[in-house]
Amino acid sequence: MKLMSENYRFKQASEQEVSLYCLVGEAVCAVQHVEEALSHSIVIKKIRPELKKEADNLLETYRSYTLGKAISIARQEGLYNESLQHELRELLSQRNWLIHKSIAQSRREWDLNVSRDKLMARIKAISIQAHNLQRLIEEDLMQFVEENGVDMSRVKAEISKYYSE
Repeated sequence: MKLMSENYRFKQASEQEVSLYCLVGEAVCAVQHVEEALSHSIVIKKIRPELKKEADNLLETYRSYTLGKAISIARQEGLYNESLQHELRELLSQRNWLIHKSIAQSRREWDLNVSRDKLMARIKAISIQAHNLQRLIEEDLMQFVEENGVDMSRVKAEISKYYSE
């Protein structure tokens, strides 16, 4: 029996659609980097493992948490100031829109060429917001580690080198 769907072919993406998909991919990757930074921060600030092996094992557990769960743990444990917590909640809201609604709910407007630039700008803004939050989490974590007696000068030099290239 031949399925009806075998008779259909998907339309190839236009250049604008490819650009949109690239922006979505960029935003998803940026949010994943925030999730990774949160996982590291939670393990180090909340649990404070003594051994690297212990930290690595804990990190594997926290990496499996959703962005929402990680943000909730950070809030419950008081790991960040209220301003950073607010920014994280805002990113979560934008991330949920990106993953669950951005393309499907904007399809009609996209097809009518009504709000393509607005949609693409909103997605790009999520990437920028995520990159900024990643840096804030990293800076917060470095400050925490320094306050607990660890020299971070080599790490700071590597970060500076990375961002200056």
